[in-house]
Amino acid sequence: MRLVERDTELSVLEGMLDACVGGRGGVALVSGAVGSGKTALLRAFRERAAPTGALWLQATAVGAEKEVPLRVAGQLMRTAEAAGASGEPAGWLPPVVAGGAPARAAEGGIPAEVAVEFFPRWSGILFAQARNRPVVVCIDDVHQADAYSLECVLHMVRRLDVSRILVVLGESVGSDWEDNKTRQELLMRPACRFVQVGPLPRDGVVAMTAAGQKGRRSAPPVSEFHRLSGGSPLLVRALLDDYEDVGRAGDAGGAGLVPGAAYERAVALCLNRCDALTRRTAWVLAVLGPQAEQVEPAEVLGVPRAAAERSLRGLHRMGLLAGGRFRHACGRAAVLRRAEPPGCGRLQARVARVLYEHGAPAAVLARHLIAAEPVDAPWVLPTLLEAAESALARNDVGPALDCLRAARDACSDERQVLKVRVALMRAGWRVDPSSAVRHLPALTDAALAGRLTARDAKALVGHLLWFGRADEALEVLRAADEQREGEKREGEGVAGGGVPGERAPGGGVRSVWDLARLWCAYGYPGPGRSCRAAVAGGAYRNRSEAAGGAGPTAEQGNQQRALALMASVLDQQAAGDVVARAERILHETRPEDRTPAAGLAALVALVVADGLREAARWCDILLAEARERRTPMWQALFASVKAFIEIRLGELAAAEESAHTALTVVPPEGWGAAVAVPVAALLYAKAAMGRLDEAAAHLLVPVPDAAFRTPGGLLYLWARGHYHLAAGRPYAALEDFHRCGDLMARWDLDLSELVPWRADAARVYVSLGDDRRARPLLEEELTRPGARRPWTRGVALRGLAALAERGDRPRVLGEAMDLLQQSGHRLELAYAMAELSYTYWDMNDGSRARVAARKAQQLMRECGIRSPVLKASPVGAAGSYASGRPTAGGAARPAAELSGAEQRVAALAARGYTNRQIAGALFITISTVEQHLTRAYRKLGVQRRTDLATRLKQDGADGAGLDGCGDGPVRDCLRAG
Repeated sequence: MRLVERDTELSVLEGMLDACVGGRGGVALVSGAVGSGKTALLRAFRERAAPTGALWLQATAVGAEKEVPLRVAGQLMRTAEAAGASGEPAGWLPPVVAGGAPARAAEGGIPAEVAVEFFPRWSGILFAQARNRPVVVCIDDVHQADAYSLECVLHMVRRLDVSRILVVLGESVGSDWEDNKTRQELLMRPACRFVQVGPLPRDGVVAMTAAGQKGRRSAPPVSEFHRLSGGSPLLVRALLDDYEDVGRAGDAGGAGLVPGAAYERAVALCLNRCDALTRRTAWVLAVLGPQAEQVEPAEVLGVPRAAAERSLRGLHRMGLLAGGRFRHACGRAAVLRRAEPPGCGRLQARVARVLYEHGAPAAVLARHLIAAEPVDAPWVLPTLLEAAESALARNDVGPALDCLRAARDACSDERQVLKVRVALMRAGWRVDPSSAVRHLPALTDAALAGRLTARDAKALVGHLLWFGRADEALEVLRAADEQREGEKREGEGVAGGGVPGERAPGGGVRSVWDLARLWCAYGYPGPGRSCRAAVAGGAYRNRSEAAGGAGPTAEQGNQQRALALMASVLDQQAAGDVVARAERILHETRPEDRTPAAGLAALVALVVADGLREAARWCDILLAEARERRTPMWQALFASVKAFIEIRLGELAAAEESAHTALTVVPPEGWGAAVAVPVAALLYAKAAMGRLDEAAAHLLVPVPDAAFRTPGGLLYLWARGHYHLAAGRPYAALEDFHRCGDLMARWDLDLSELVPWRADAARVYVSLGDDRRARPLLEEELTRPGARRPWTRGVALRGLAALAERGDRPRVLGEAMDLLQQSGHRLELAYAMAELSYTYWDMNDGSRARVAARKAQQLMRECGIRSPVLKASPVGAAGSYASGRPTAGGAARPAAELSGAEQRVAALAARGYTNRQIAGALFITISTVEQHLTRAYRKLGVQRRTDLATRLKQDGADGAGLDGCGDGPVRDCLRAG
């Protein structure tokens, strides 16, 4: 890039060269900031000097060679030798120049050999050359030259008055060179001229940007270039490169200027060419950020204020700073990434100490303490804990974990270490639950030994339950009870009553343990039965459920209220409007005070109470808050609950997406025993949509045994049972449904609103033609004591319709559909409508059958089932009716005692229907059709379909076919026709 706005400086140098040619030597000290264009100016001056025939001797000092004696002087002499001007071979040079070991004089002075022999001889060579032609000695970056070479140059400068030698020295400002004695003497010489290379004015920036525009359609924003570069040609050029990169990326008309990679590289280059103190000053400013206005760099660096201010001036002149701050955040980022000094950990510790003395907040101090080497001070641990708590309140879990890890490394007191471990466990669970596992053994031992506070022990119990360690959680609770009883006896003996550390009922230590017991009682209903009895019979439950569902006291808190409501719903003892109470709890809780425990408890109460629309709305609210708080575990929890809400609402595609989100945000290994819940939602949704291969893949997700001690395990068994039913394995489905029933009975949690296992098992028996086992299950479901939700009655009635007489089926199904439509369970409604269509076909009422079929198809499409001709589904597989009633074809029961299902399949096969058509007609899978046919062949003693008609004694004229209209076309029973 061409030199701009340097005509004045060039004219000064040219005037000095003219004087040199005339016999008056001199010294020019060209001074400017790094990146100001000094080297370009010297290069341009060399081009101007070439026509005069002057001998140009060039050297460039390098900071890494500053301790090598006579390095610069040797460069100059080799330049002269290369030009054929030295007249002597290099062998005359002292060992320090010729490549030997550095020579050192006593007490750091110049060795006599060098001062007496080398300096005069070196100067003599140059003076001899100056008799023949002008000599220009140019040393760039002279501030980095070795002390020997500086003395050598100074020796020559003292004798320049009547010579034809011009010495041109380029220096950078902002270093201790400004106070160097050699520089001071040079400036005091009469023949020395000081040439200041300042920042480019706006016109100079205009000239540079115009030269760099290169045919762009939009003019570069000159004011921004000038502001961001501070007039530094190096930074202007870097900004132009970034501007061109933006144009090549397709934003040629963009009006903004954003520093990018080129600007960052230029900043790093500037700092690399500075002295160590300037680099450290820049880094301290970058580390301090906004706090740099309160703290002087000299305090942190431990250097005199004058030295720090000199470095600051250099950074300002470089164009990096303006008003003591970086001109752009990219500059600060470049310093932090590319200019980290040695021993930065010590500097960070020094920054933290100085900021603490200035009263900086804990969050600011913690940022430096995390990056610092260990700081031994009493304020460190409280500061880190306060910063962690503050970060968690802002939902910045990552910084909170960093603070807690630093606190763990900083503390030596055992109780403090335990407190930090609990905090690490709780914070880590929000983003990576699996990270909490490593803390459980040590914290469990501490809890059993009574070394944890009640609140910390309650948190431990929750995490033990999460990872399936219910027995250990119960041990912790028992140990706490024993400790409380011991404290209570001691208190009674000393003070006549009262429990130390325990407030009145409704708060304090007792309520904390009651919360833990509630989670244990309903999270693990089997092993937690004792907890359930203790809490249900205590004052906590009495107050929570008092006055017909009146609101709990303010001291109990939102989590206590929500848990009490959930417990009362699961115990089927809730009074009043559960949906209204759950919504009131959520409404009255401020967003910043909401916890996943309280939200989950309230949502469970809403779902079990069949407040599906309200639960879905609150799920969306809680999910949005969890995303805003950047807490993956909270997002996953609420997404899994939302998936089951959507399943009940018949929104299968949405349920699949929610469950997939839950397992994506937090992978299965982080779910502990709760992994059964999102996996169950995916399994059911995909099976219901007929994607059995995809559903089967989810059976490979490891579900720990502990999951089957939780309600989540019930949901998994329920979903797996429906998958088995859809896949044509009815006996495997029955096993899962009955296992649900056994567990629920054992846990005293037989709640159809949670898992309607009786209705599901009964429909499997119906599909197998086993009416004897189906009817008692359905009648028990319909006559069980206690309040029942309408949808559970609707599901049971749908199953009972299959056992009713042909003429009663439409009435029973109609009642079921009314209940299902009222409660919003669209998938169950769709299957009931499909069975109504089949019933009308069975009654030869084709008109009504087609209407019902169209409605069923539409409902199923809305639920996410894509196929317009419905096949088997997890719930619709029981669409056929039991034996003892005439089939659509009127086939009589053969002597081989076929089951009802076998008879129906055999009758349709005898009429010529394919296995696929039979499966669609009877709402079963092709595999189930094949199994029924195999058994029918064996019982009837036939080997081909053509023999079925004879054995079944079927008169083709009697059967109306699936259409109910004689020889009508073969069709699926739900095709609208």
